[in-house]
Amino acid sequence: MLRAAATTERTVPLGPDYMIRESSHAKHVRLKVSAFDGLIVVIPRGFDRRRIPALVEEKRDWIARAMRQVEAYRVTAHEIDRCPEAIRLAAIGRTWQVECRETSAERTEIEEAGPLRLRLSGRVEDHDAWSCALRRWLIEQGREHLVPWTEYLASEIGIAVHRVSVRCQKTRWGSYSSRTGTISLNAQLLFLPEELARFVLLHEICHAVHVNHSAAFWRLLRRHEPGAARLRVELRDAWRYVPAWAQRRNGAGRPDV
Repeated sequence: MLRAAATTERTVPLGPDYMIRESSHAKHVRLKVSAFDGLIVVIPRGFDRRRIPALVEEKRDWIARAMRQVEAYRVTAHEIDRCPEAIRLAAIGRTWQVECRETSAERTEIEEAGPLRLRLSGRVEDHDAWSCALRRWLIEQGREHLVPWTEYLASEIGIAVHRVSVRCQKTRWGSYSSRTGTISLNAQLLFLPEELARFVLLHEICHAVHVNHSAAFWRLLRRHEPGAARLRVELRDAWRYVPAWAQRRNGAGRPDV
C-alpha cells in the first residue's frame, strides 16, 4: 500500500516559461506539466538553481510534447459538455453527421438516420447520457471494422489470433492475453490516422508470438512495419485525436500499448 507522505514545498515563479518548486522529499529533479500551472521544475532542498536552465533545455523536446498535450486537453475540456455535430473516424476514413433530439424517453438512444447520419434521442442535454450512447455506438463500429481488420492483418503475415475483442479502455490502445489468445482493442483507435491504428493492430498481433517487448518482438514488428520506431513515438501523442466524450476520464486518459 502506498501512503502519501507529508511534503514541504515552496513554489517560486521563474518568468513566463516555468516555475521552480523546492520539495523536502525530492531526491532528484523532476519536470511536471499541468493544465493550470504549465511547466514546474521540482528540485531537492539545496539544489544549485543555476543548473536548472541547462536541465530544462536538455528536456526541450519532452516539454514541447507535454505542452501540446496540455493545450489539446484545454481545447477538448471546453467542448466536453456539448454533443458533437459530426464524428470523424479517421482510421476508416468516414465522417458521420449527428442530429440530437431532446425527448422524454428515460434512455438516450442512437440510431442511423441515413447514410453516415446518426440521430441521438432522449436526454441529449445530459452529458453522461449522450456520451454513453455514443460510446456504445463507437464500440459497435470497432467490432464492425477493427475486428476484421485485425484478422486480415494476422492472416496476411501468418500469425494465428484466436479472438479479438473491442471496448472503450481507459489507459491502453490494445493488449494481448497469452492465456486466452485474445487481442483486446480500444474502440478509440478509430479516431487515429489509419497508419497509427494499423501499427497498434500489428503490435498486438506480434504479441501472439512474443508476449514481451524483447528485442525479438521489435524485430518481428519492424519486419511487418518498417516505420515502427517512428510510429511508436507518434503514438505517445495520439490520444489528442480522441474527442473528450469518448474518453472515460473527461479527456485526461492517455492510452498506451
